[in-house]
Amino acid sequence: MARKFWPLLLILVGAAALYWLAKEEPAPPVAVSAAAPAKVVGEPAAVPGPAQESPVPGPAAAPVRPSVPQPMRTPVTPGMVVHTTAPAVRQPDPPRGPDVVPDEAREEADGIALNLRNYGSRYGGNPAGTNAEIVKALNGGNAQGVRFLSQELLRLNSQGELVDRWDTPYFFHQMSASHMEVRSAGPDKMLWTSDDIVVQ
Repeated sequence: MARKFWPLLLILVGAAALYWLAKEEPAPPVAVSAAAPAKVVGEPAAVPGPAQESPVPGPAAAPVRPSVPQPMRTPVTPGMVVHTTAPAVRQPDPPRGPDVVPDEAREEADGIALNLRNYGSRYGGNPAGTNAEIVKALNGGNAQGVRFLSQELLRLNSQGELVDRWDTPYFFHQMSASHMEVRSAGPDKMLWTSDDIVVQ
């Protein structure tokens, strides 16, 4: 009886071990299809509907850049003047050279002589020195910083000398402490000739 018991016991132990090992192994994964979902027991069968196409990704669209304003192209014919901006308002320069009217040059010399007289009556005498020194005194370089010359008369060369309509420096001749002569060389640009303009 003991001989039959041991083999039977070994068979039972082996069967139990096999059962135990089989229970411990994980079940292989079940592939689930996206097109056919798993059917659940007890639910009614789904009615197939119209087929829907899944969007197919295409090439990436390039980013849209804002358009850069292009300069306006205006057809221009030779000799035509095109103003892109409003021109600055500028007073025309007085005529110079051979186009100068002697009467206008004389009026300018009269204006300078008048300013010299105003200076003399305010400070008790004429400004002294060279053309540039006299102009400096008339243009604020005096005790009170008064400017006697207007912008129309204040036409200077690179040495700071007051020049006439022909770009020749005026000659200031001090006749007395309160009297000064203003001389322009005139169109020939030479002093002490017949076309000189002299104001006292």
